[in-house]
Parts: sequence; structure tokens; C-alpha cells
Amino acid sequence: MRLRVKPLALLSFFTISFILNTFSGLSGVLSTLLSILLPAVLVCSLVQLVYSSLSFTFHQTFSNDHPLKGEVVRYELHTANESILPVAEGICLFSAPGQLNAFRDSMPLSTGGGDSQVYTEEIRCAYRGTYIIGLSLYSFKESLGIFQLEETIERRVFYVFPELVKLNSNIERLARSSGADQPGSAASEDDITIFEYIREMQAGRSARRIAWKRWAATGIPGEIIHGQSRSSALTVVLDLWPLECQGADRLAAEDMAVSALFSVLQYLSRELIPVTMVLGGDEKRTLIDSSDDFTRLYDQSTNIIFSDTRFPSSAFLPGQATLLITTRPLIGKGQENVRANTDLFTAFEHALTRGCEPHMLICPPPSRADEERKYLDTLIERQAENGGKARLALADSRRGAEDIINALCS
Repeated sequence: MRLRVKPLALLSFFTISFILNTFSGLSGVLSTLLSILLPAVLVCSLVQLVYSSLSFTFHQTFSNDHPLKGEVVRYELHTANESILPVAEGICLFSAPGQLNAFRDSMPLSTGGGDSQVYTEEIRCAYRGTYIIGLSLYSFKESLGIFQLEETIERRVFYVFPELVKLNSNIERLARSSGADQPGSAASEDDITIFEYIREMQAGRSARRIAWKRWAATGIPGEIIHGQSRSSALTVVLDLWPLECQGADRLAAEDMAVSALFSVLQYLSRELIPVTMVLGGDEKRTLIDSSDDFTRLYDQSTNIIFSDTRFPSSAFLPGQATLLITTRPLIGKGQENVRANTDLFTAFEHALTRGCEPHMLICPPPSRADEERKYLDTLIERQAENGGKARLALADSRRGAEDIINALCS
């Protein structure tokens, strides 16, 4: 609990009290009463202020502690004055819930004895990110307006994760590798190109690959145990280029890109197909080949910020199957490649002539979706002329996250 004092109001109080005290006794009992009236009112106000704080109770509830993107959280605040006497004037202040300020700025509290209030609100977590929701402070001030008691409430923070869509097996067509990493096979299967050891055969246990030469040489039947490949079947590059637009337009595009990234990672990790993730222009690579790896990265998805202006050159490296997910315009200024100043359209054309073009998913903001689709259609025509096989698609946020399925799996 914190006590605030308004200096100007306090100075005015002392000035008036001094003047009244100067005339004390000049007009008999009346002047004496006037000289002590103001201090008495202040003492009573302070007592009521402390009494109000002790009598006030509240309880706030949330319909969901772990909301997903697009989910509505119902908020309720119950306040009550548990005393039978009136309390000082009070007010509640609320935190802005993320991108959308659904709460009113403040709510006055009932001052009557035994009064109670219920404040409800519905907050839609429209975008991925961090939301601060609920009561942040309540305060009482005494009738003279000099002193104010405040109590700061620990704010409730919700981390809203990106929406995930269920992709089908067609997404495996984007992957390309060998051994157990072939699309349609699991990484838990043995890779016959990797020899581990020879294990002695036992009754009741089936053997898939018998070591005939070893059996003939030693007379002991044995089976060959192969290792498991952990080379990446697909590299997914998320381009963290910051959009020039702001507000809902930018958030919609970024959320679509992040949802596409983690939807692909979720499917491949469940199928135990190793996938490498690269964020922005960074050369750091993260291998995901299990559901545990995916869960660990998904828990950190709210920390992904689109602020990397570097060109995603790692998406155009030869010898790997790559999916580039980007919000970057296909044709635009200020986009620098490592080798030359170029835009995404030109970079893809150069990669197409070298035979190392990546799969590409464009996630533009709604205001630019139609324009980007025209550029993409032109790029698809250039690809067809050069015999390219990479998948080029656009995910329109106006159609919802389900458009990711149409873009990657149709």
C-alpha cells in the first residue's frame, strides 16, 4: 500500500487552517469551532481512508489461463465493501490487454456500506504475442483530496501462441534427403548406410538383417544393427524482415508466417522427419527431429520478432531442400543480398538458373495480398519456362490460417 500526497492541496489546507486559527477567539465560540473544524475533518477523512482500504475486497477471474490465437477470454472482476459504513471514493485501473484495449480506462467503486460490483469484459486474443489483462491498481482518496492510498496489483500476463493448422502428408513432398529421411518414412527407422554393430541372435526375437559372413566365420548367428540418420530432410527459413505497414495489417502477416512455420515443424516432428529451422538472416541452425524439440521451440514462439533486415541467403544454398516463409515483398527496395543488391524476385530467378531454387510461401499483409499474387503468378511463369519444380504459393491472412493448407498441401 502506498500513500500519495498532493503538495498543492496540502499547502492550501495549511494556509486556510492558519488563517482560521488567526481569528480563533475573536468571535467567541464560533471562531474557535471554525479553527478546529478543518483539522478535525482531515483526521476523520484519514480514518475513513484507512478504513476503506481495510474494508475493500476484490476477486478477478479469467475463463482461460492459456488462450490461443483468436480465442476469447472472459474476464470478471468482483469488488465489495465488507463494512456497514460508507467508504471513501475509490477507483480501479486496468491494464491494456495486448494489441486491443477492450477495457475501460477506469471504474469508480461503490461507496455505500455493503455494496458490491461485478465488471465483465471479453477480450479476443486476435494476434500472437504477450497480453497483459486485468486489474492493475485500485486507490481511495479522502474527501479533501490531499491524501490517496494506492495498491498496485501484480498484472496477469498471458502468452498467446501462434495458431497451428493440421497439415496432411502432402507436405512431405517438400522434403528431400536419403535413407530414413526420405519423405514418407520415419527417422526412427534404420538407415542401412550406417553400421552400428552385430548383435547375437536370440530365440523369439526376429532378425531383419542376418550377418551371414560373420555366422559362417564364427559359427555364431548374429544380426546387423544399423544406425539412424539425423540429417535434415527439410530446411525451413523464416524471413524476419520488418514490414513497413503497422497495426493489424502487419500483425496479420507476421502471424500467418509464424503459424505456417510451426505448423510445418509440428507435422514433420510428429512423423519423426528431421527438419532444420533458420530464423532471419542468421546462420544459426536448429535441428528438430522429435516432438520434444518442437514443444521446446513452440514455447518460445512469442519471442519471435520481425526485425531482421538481412536477406535470407541461407534459403538459396545448393544441395538442400528448403522452404522459405516470408512477409517480404517479392519486388521492393532496400532489400540487400549478401552478394548483390537485389530483391526476392530477382534472387529466386538467379537461383532458378543454378537449379537451387527454394520452395517459397509468401505471407503478405492483407492490403498487399492482391498485388503480391500478381508478382507471384509472374514468377511461376518464369519458373515453368526454366523447368523449376519448387512450390511457390501465397497464404492470404484474409482467408484465415487454413489457407496455409491450401498453399502447401493442395
